[in-house]
Amino acid sequence: MIKKLKTFINLTENPSGLWLFLKIGFWVYLVSTIIHIFSLPRLLKFITPSKPSKKKWEKEKLNNLISFWLGRRTLFLRSWCLRRSLVLYRYLRLQGEPAQIFFGMRKEQGELKGHAWLMIDGKPFMDNEDLNYQVVYSYPEKKGRGEGELEELSRVMD
Repeated sequence: MIKKLKTFINLTENPSGLWLFLKIGFWVYLVSTIIHIFSLPRLLKFITPSKPSKKKWEKEKLNNLISFWLGRRTLFLRSWCLRRSLVLYRYLRLQGEPAQIFFGMRKEQGELKGHAWLMIDGKPFMDNEDLNYQVVYSYPEKKGRGEGELEELSRVMD
């Protein structure tokens, strides 16, 4: 309990930090709900900000806040990377970062495995996973991806 309280205090060091903490929590829960309702392209259009915010946050702090919320046991999360990438994508784009979100698949021990990750300027952003995946969709969109691939990716990542 004390460790969780210390983590919370470190993440929300001032009123604006607390406000950011609460907003990120809202987006984690919202994304966790609407990912089952919206198609992937529609979801990405919804979470992509129309214009950058004037506020800037440390990228590592954003990642830590999102990870804190995703670590709560109240969420029934199987595709942690998907939710993390979606919320982090939103906040990076809010501060004007040229973040792209990628969705990929690969076979592991005969089963399909899906993964979502972010790239900024062609480099993986805070992702320790081996990114040896076949990219099936990226956003902002690149031409030539079919709906069948998106449906399969959605099935695997749920």
